[in-house]
Amino acid sequence: MGTVSSRIYNAIKEQIIDGRYAPGARITEQNIAAEFSTSRTPVREAMRQLVADGFALFKPNSGTVVRQWTHDQMREIFDLRVFIESEIAGHAAVRISIADIEALAKLQDEIEVNGTDLNTENTSRVGRLNRDFHRVIAHASKNERMVSMLANAIEVPIVQQTFRRYTAGQLARSFGHHRELIDAFRAHDSAWAKSVMACHIHSAKQTLLGGNYHVQH
Repeated sequence: MGTVSSRIYNAIKEQIIDGRYAPGARITEQNIAAEFSTSRTPVREAMRQLVADGFALFKPNSGTVVRQWTHDQMREIFDLRVFIESEIAGHAAVRISIADIEALAKLQDEIEVNGTDLNTENTSRVGRLNRDFHRVIAHASKNERMVSMLANAIEVPIVQQTFRRYTAGQLARSFGHHRELIDAFRAHDSAWAKSVMACHIHSAKQTLLGGNYHVQH
């Protein structure tokens, strides 16, 4: 994609992930073109890419709409994450550098700067930093094939919005999992890292799928 369409694509994707475009909401070329002060051509390219990457769907009678996920699809995505991401954490524990461990510690400090504040602004901020935290681990694993398999699953918008479902206690537990992962990486203990990551994702899965949300049942 060209520069303009890439910028539009990234901006709309972030808005979908942050929940500013709700599942099922229409994304119109006219509105996006007006928002970005551009012609419809780069908007059309960006919207095609959003559909190709699974963030939106094209429906003949509705145009482009934000994708909705069924309960079963979301369960499958989390189960996939448990399998792949725990393996990635195990690989990372063996291969991670001191610089990456310190980067994780710094990210976690930033994640916790507002404690367990559950307002939308903070949970969106935590969600973005959480993505960065998991990406550092993925990069540290040096396992390109598994990271590629994981990429789409961790960017599913509803996965990123899990923090909006958390209670203060559940958010604190998530923070604790991250801190324990960092300890496992410092110890270069693969089995420990794998078990903590599996627990971390199972916990997020139950938080999201245990209640009502923007998923189709």
